[in-house]
Amino acid sequence: MVVPGIIDAHLHLAYAVKDRRGLNCFFEPDAGLDAILSAVEGCVKTVKPGEWIAAKAWDSGLLPVLTSAAALRRLDAITPDNPVIMRSDSIHDRWANSVALKKAGVTKDTKDPKGGKIGRDPQTGELNGLLIEIPAAELVDPISPLGDFMAGESTEQLDEQARLLLPLGVTGWNDALVTAETAQAYSELEKAGKLHARVGLSINIDPNRMKPSEFPALYKSLATIDSGHISTKFAKIFLDGTPVSKTAFVLEPYLPDVEHGSDYHGTPFVKQAVLDQAVTALDAMGVSVKMHATGNGSVREALDAIAAARKANGPKGPFHTIAHAGHIAPADVPRFRPLGAIIDASPTLWYPGSIMDAIVGTLGKERGEAFFLFRTDIRNGVTVAGGTDWKTLPAEYSDLWDGIEGMVTRRNPTGKPSGRLHPEEALDLGTVMRIYTINSAIALSIDKVAGSLEVGKSADFSILNQNIFARPPECISGTRSILTVFEGKVVYRTDRDEEPACN
Repeated sequence: MVVPGIIDAHLHLAYAVKDRRGLNCFFEPDAGLDAILSAVEGCVKTVKPGEWIAAKAWDSGLLPVLTSAAALRRLDAITPDNPVIMRSDSIHDRWANSVALKKAGVTKDTKDPKGGKIGRDPQTGELNGLLIEIPAAELVDPISPLGDFMAGESTEQLDEQARLLLPLGVTGWNDALVTAETAQAYSELEKAGKLHARVGLSINIDPNRMKPSEFPALYKSLATIDSGHISTKFAKIFLDGTPVSKTAFVLEPYLPDVEHGSDYHGTPFVKQAVLDQAVTALDAMGVSVKMHATGNGSVREALDAIAAARKANGPKGPFHTIAHAGHIAPADVPRFRPLGAIIDASPTLWYPGSIMDAIVGTLGKERGEAFFLFRTDIRNGVTVAGGTDWKTLPAEYSDLWDGIEGMVTRRNPTGKPSGRLHPEEALDLGTVMRIYTINSAIALSIDKVAGSLEVGKSADFSILNQNIFARPPECISGTRSILTVFEGKVVYRTDRDEEPACN
């Protein structure tokens, strides 16, 4: 079956390099504390004293257990001579042992970095090893195998990761958080003739540290990288964290706990007035802004910032995307279309599994499960673009077709756990394929040349190993490309064309 080239509106190619090279310890995604400690104890036997153990990815639902300093003492007991750092399944949080904290100079008296939190036992105030959100994780990451979250990558490393996308039929993507250094590496990859895709690069912008007056110089310095295949006319701004660690900004309070009380909403990372100025300035420059917003409060903040930009600059500016936007206040759904705002969805984040369980644990069942209501969004005229958030998720890049299947079935494609979330929000496969092709092309501003098979557009397409419209929806997750073509040139081919089994 022939389909247009898949366009992933949200992935982290540069970060995937660190994941594949840095991790040396693994356990099941739903592992409990005992299983995690057992796995780490086994990993200790494979390294020398003093060597790092870097592991993934603990279930965010374990946060209430890990907040106790007793859990850290158990970890320390089996790792007295090795620094340990473990990522959460949300990627935003870490759990480190005392050896690692000491190497990083983190003590009980260390102040929380802006936008992050050093974990302390709510009863005793002792360190518990948790590092909540990236600014806190960056206290340890740079000296660990995980490396600096925002460090650039080499051309060779990007090439290694980009080649993983071709067997999935991917011919375009937005790298959702990059530095100028990584942008230059992309440019060198293209010049070497190894970039077989159209790529948007979302440059990291922190409005709390960078003034709008500084934006023109930054984007002028990046302009030489822009080409027919690469665009740097994108920005990434974090508005909040995640609901699993109560760092998302929500309109109604989280479920009460000892640490936060009964009226805690989370805190926006960027004040509204500051965000309005940043988005307005970027919009005036023709830069499309991707805003990370997982709480409905931050989604509203993002829409208000886009509204401020449209009021100041007129309605003809670039589309802006709100990344994730799983929880949206009903009153805000109709605002997307007239504002030219797009939902950048990552469906593998929501279907039944550990992340959804953790969200329910902080928001309650009714609110927590009312997540990614795609049919409601589309009925209200919202353009939904498809992303994977690869590689911040625990699995490999098969997440792409897992996510597509999940949007159709509202089930976890692995079958574990069972059940469906809001089955009335299921979409037909044709709509989902448009989400991952033409809609994502619109989000990347490449819809005039890609995203559909039409006369006059680029020959970007793939031949799949099955007719996904003729087989049961439970077969979709096994889809792979047997031939991927970019600009009329075969860039991937395999002789393995057997139909996949169904879950």
